[in-house]
Amino acid sequence: MTDPSVSREENLKKAVIPLEGVHCASCVARIERGLGVVPGIRRISVHLPSRTAFLTYDPALLTPAAITLRISELGYKALAVSESAAKTENIAVAELEREKQLFLKKFLASLAAAAFLLLGGVFDFSPYTMMLAAAFAWGWCGSHFHAGMLRSLRAFAADMNTLVSLSTSVTFFYGVFITLFPAAMSMPYHAQWHETAMLITFINFGRWLEARSKSRAAAAVSNLFNIAPKFARRLTDGKEELIRVEAVLPGDLIALRPGEQAPVDGTVVGGSSAMDEALLTGEARPQEKSPGSKVYAGTINKTGALEIRATGVGEDMVLMKIIKAVEENQAAKSSAQRLVDRISAWFVPLVFLTAFTALGFWLYYTDVSRSVNVFAAVLAVACPCAMGLAVPMALAVGFGRAAGLGILINNGEALERVSRIDVVIFDKTGTITEGRLKVSALRPWKLEEKEFLSLLLSAESKSEHPFAEAIRLYASDRNAVCEAPYAIEAVPGKGIIARLKDREIKAGSPKWFAETGIAVPEEAGAELRALDGSLLLLADNGRFIGYAAFSDAMRPEAPALVKELAAMGITPVIASGDRLAAVEAAAGALGIGEFYAEVFPEEKRQIVLRHKALGKKVAVVGDGFNDAAALSEADIGIALRSGTDIAVKASDITLMHNGIAGVAQAVKLSKLIRKVIIENLAWAFAYNIVLIPLAAGAFYPLYGIVIPPYFAGGAMALSSVSVVMNSLRLKRMKI
Repeated sequence: MTDPSVSREENLKKAVIPLEGVHCASCVARIERGLGVVPGIRRISVHLPSRTAFLTYDPALLTPAAITLRISELGYKALAVSESAAKTENIAVAELEREKQLFLKKFLASLAAAAFLLLGGVFDFSPYTMMLAAAFAWGWCGSHFHAGMLRSLRAFAADMNTLVSLSTSVTFFYGVFITLFPAAMSMPYHAQWHETAMLITFINFGRWLEARSKSRAAAAVSNLFNIAPKFARRLTDGKEELIRVEAVLPGDLIALRPGEQAPVDGTVVGGSSAMDEALLTGEARPQEKSPGSKVYAGTINKTGALEIRATGVGEDMVLMKIIKAVEENQAAKSSAQRLVDRISAWFVPLVFLTAFTALGFWLYYTDVSRSVNVFAAVLAVACPCAMGLAVPMALAVGFGRAAGLGILINNGEALERVSRIDVVIFDKTGTITEGRLKVSALRPWKLEEKEFLSLLLSAESKSEHPFAEAIRLYASDRNAVCEAPYAIEAVPGKGIIARLKDREIKAGSPKWFAETGIAVPEEAGAELRALDGSLLLLADNGRFIGYAAFSDAMRPEAPALVKELAAMGITPVIASGDRLAAVEAAAGALGIGEFYAEVFPEEKRQIVLRHKALGKKVAVVGDGFNDAAALSEADIGIALRSGTDIAVKASDITLMHNGIAGVAQAVKLSKLIRKVIIENLAWAFAYNIVLIPLAAGAFYPLYGIVIPPYFAGGAMALSSVSVVMNSLRLKRMKI
């Protein structure tokens, strides 16, 4: 019996929460751990670069107010709570901009204070004047670190702010003590005020560079929000009225003038034009639009005037779905990130253990001044930020680059898996071929062509299959009419059954007809075997009455894509429900050695399973209802935007342009992202492994090297910035 307190998945709600005070992997781990145990929260993931939490929760057990209260108890502030990333993106970007300006101001102020303190050795300022200047640097220029430490202590945790605050506080208060009580020292020590000021200066500079780089990385997504138009011209009774986009409802008629952006998704009902869809597809060439064509929000009308019927508004627009997918999947945890999270949970305690061990060692063998410097240097040099940013920063930039190329990643772990692909299985019709089928021959069998076309049109009148579209176009050119069926039954991958008043019409593949026992006359069978195009057979009450033949052009990018995949060591395969002759011809033209014809959806899935059983990582590229099972079973499912909704939902990646060149781009991009992640992690771990012992004085006995706290602070800043800058290279890398 199902527990009534457990809500079904469709009853759960999502929340997008930009946060204040999140700076490192320890912060992320604390929030995820603290919210993860709250009853009602099913999933929680915090994206460090954008400082945004993505939650799925049960509204029957939890309210947004309770979530924000819990975040506050953990020592952070929820800036907003929304179900949509679109409504919080500006808040998150504004917070990042505010912090960037704050760090710049505090960096300049601490730099001035450090310069003044360094001049103290030249002008012999009063020690109390020097102490006041150092107090300004420690108190105001480093106030955000101290506030962060207090938040952490209230939550019984420690993070990067704790490390920075403690290291600067130790050096500062040690200076205060020997300035106010010089007699208490057995030897004449001098307060090293410049250490405190320079340490804060370097760290603030690093934080400013980090915030500046993060804002650049977020530009790709935030620009999508800003590009979306704010107003629409609604047509009512032939009159135009300017309204806000939020007021547009599905079914509204929208006027679109040359040079304007489409405010919502819709279908053209009047006029013709060319639309610049580079925002969504990455294609520079404008796409021709005429009645029946689809138009997407944010795309630009180049030439003629259009009237469109709104079909997708608000969160249902393709643009919003792209943004939502990019935002949410940035926060998804890869296996590498989960490993980093586990290490980060132990990182800060280990740093404290190292720092106190070094303090005790240096106190025993040297003096207080040297010991304090070593203690501060260990805390200052340790950088959980670099580790925490290594994976999500690369993914954030990578997802933005993918969106710019027209590659929509629907699954956060897809980029990790696609780089390991060994086999790509392609559907044929609408995938390798353009899918714009034309009726090349109509062959009634002992029936008038007019009646045959009418029955064929009745069978396909409600279908979304490319065959159906070609038949409707063929029939419209001949002014054919048909009887509307009272019932339609689609048999995925096989055909369709239409029930009229006194007859049952079946339209489907030759294999389906053989399977269901519908006899095809020998003479007609010989004709069918001689044809190499796609075929659709028709039966009336179980009796064969003819067939239609279709032709379809190969996608121009298909030959180059197959060669590119082969060069990367990836085996291309064709699996199609089409006839053997048609599939064999397509495979031969592309140089593909392995192909399967006349396969049903379950058989496509079995082909995927066979390759996986051989230890291969399999991707499936398709666009139809009959591809959904194979797309779901594959390690990576790739669907075309022009495909059916079920195919797109079953896929991990959607190619927003209607070509298949994006398959190779997705593989190459994922490999680049993986390479950058490895570089980031290698740098972050190597940095901490080398510099923490160096700061602790482990190399002093051999080389006489021990680094001062301000150098340690500069090195820590460099570590985070280097990870961010290395990730930003993905925006410019050649694919």
